[in-house]
Amino acid sequence: MNTVLFVDDEKHILELMSMHFSKEYKVLTAKDGIEALSLIESKKKIDLVVSDVKMPRMDGMTLLKELKKRHDIPIIIVTAFGTIENAVDAMKIGAYDYISKPINIHDLEMKIQRALEYSNIKHENMALKMRIRKMSGIVTRNEKMISILRKIPEYAQKKLPVLILGESGTGKELVAKEIHSQSKKYLGAFVAVNVSAIPEDLFESEFFGYEKGAFTGAVTSKMGKFEAANDGTLFLDEIGDMRFEHQAKLLRVLQESKITRLGSVKEVEIDFRLICATNKPLEKMVKEEKFRQDLYYRINVIRIEIPPLRERPEDVDAISLYYLKYYADKFSEHEKYISPKAMDVLKNYEWPGNIRELENVILRAMINSSSDEIKVQDLPNELKRKENFTNYKLFLAKKKIEKEKLYRHIQKQFVSSILKRTNGNISKAAELAEMDRRLLQNMIKEINDWQS
Repeated sequence: MNTVLFVDDEKHILELMSMHFSKEYKVLTAKDGIEALSLIESKKKIDLVVSDVKMPRMDGMTLLKELKKRHDIPIIIVTAFGTIENAVDAMKIGAYDYISKPINIHDLEMKIQRALEYSNIKHENMALKMRIRKMSGIVTRNEKMISILRKIPEYAQKKLPVLILGESGTGKELVAKEIHSQSKKYLGAFVAVNVSAIPEDLFESEFFGYEKGAFTGAVTSKMGKFEAANDGTLFLDEIGDMRFEHQAKLLRVLQESKITRLGSVKEVEIDFRLICATNKPLEKMVKEEKFRQDLYYRINVIRIEIPPLRERPEDVDAISLYYLKYYADKFSEHEKYISPKAMDVLKNYEWPGNIRELENVILRAMINSSSDEIKVQDLPNELKRKENFTNYKLFLAKKKIEKEKLYRHIQKQFVSSILKRTNGNISKAAELAEMDRRLLQNMIKEINDWQS
């Protein structure tokens, strides 16, 4: 049963609401906004608030503002007859709906029903998104990555810009999507834009949108990226590639939270979470005046640095297994496995293309393999060349160790032999070997060090 909280300073109104709605809903009442907030903060499950505007201590508009800040509960505002300005203001702030006095009970019943249906669908979507998020979470065993993932819920709840740094293919967009899915704006759109892919002369039309007839070829109106991300998240990938003059326009949007479409004079208010990513050294670019310092400080609030795959060898097998299962399911094939030798090749490779390259390698190996086992010969040539080089280095290292062992063995035999012949007398042994006494002493010391 849904819980509805009625807020009004007139006792008889609250009694009337309780009598009428208590058969269908669990009804709670409060005489003003402060008492209503106290009930909500006491962890009571409240699905909807119906509040009068004019009340002592805390009025309905203030209650609405506080609810939007702290909780995700729909609210219906009750306004006096003829005060349409209050209703418009309430809807702008975020009220679900409004109803005028004198209250028509049938109208209120319909509005309450619709508001609760909206709330239920919203929470079902949230639960579904959480299940999807858990099923498609980022695959990692690396301590640095685990540390980043542990911080994401905290970052997600703070409406602050995020800057994600890392090489191409390390999973920056996945981290951005994870922040969005756990944020309060999870029901809004996640708009991803590769800044480097947008031509210079299309920047304004792509980001700000345009009205019909704004320029030749504008046969219809089009919403820009800023508007599309309203009440959601805007992810700007490769922000380091944004032209200097375009950076100023982005900064102005972030400062004013308003945009104007091309061909229009009407300002549109926007509210989105900004997440930027780059593989370029922005600090160096700021010093070289290739990136605006004021924009850098604006976007560099929460900073996440993703390590490359070559620094996460423990992730190579985990991610490989993930893609083996992913493509087996996608192509409705038997799931293949990687031989130990082939896995060694994967782990010894440096992965300049990071996870994106690893995904490509696994897919190609699955296609090349004629059995359920992926062997070294099924891997791309560039990886096998790396393996040959790695094996050669290991061969040389082993040969060096073997040579040192042989040298020590011969040296030990030589020293033991001459000391035995001179009954342990070092001076006579050095004379017998025709060598300096100090050199023989150093050789004896080395042997003792080896044995200790």
